[in-house]
Amino acid sequence: MNVSLLLAALLVFMAVAIGLDQAMRRVRAARKRYQTVIAKQGQQTERLRAAARESLTLGREVRNVQRTADLLSEELVRFEEEMQQLARPENRIFVLDERRGVLDRGWLVIVDSAGPQPDSRQMPPWVGSRRFRVWAADEAAARAKVERRYPPDGVYLIQSIQPLTMPTPANSSG
Repeated sequence: MNVSLLLAALLVFMAVAIGLDQAMRRVRAARKRYQTVIAKQGQQTERLRAAARESLTLGREVRNVQRTADLLSEELVRFEEEMQQLARPENRIFVLDERRGVLDRGWLVIVDSAGPQPDSRQMPPWVGSRRFRVWAADEAAARAKVERRYPPDGVYLIQSIQPLTMPTPANSSG
């Protein structure tokens, strides 16, 4: 009986040893999996932090770009308004003659059209005042050029002649 008891104890001990070995292997594998999960969690946390930093940076850039776009839109509106102001008919200057002599300078001549005359069947090309740029040596020559084109026969009237203060073109062809 001693032998069988000893044999039974040995078998129980072997079974406990095998069970303990398997349990230890499972514990080691669980620890390894746990360490892997913790490492992956750290990597994921670092990736999330990097993504958050990038998101903040991109958010700032978007706000800066939006501010710039808003400023440019406001400037565009201002420039369009300024363009409309400059394009008004009273701001237009018509070029009467491009021929320019060496001694000629620019003159601004304002010509008024009285509108249709009762004895004429033709309508003048415009009603009201127009500004013309004329190249001439003096005021009398500028008046003569304008009167050749628009004779003062009751339809057209020269209101004023003054030297042109606008910048003149760099090249002068004569």
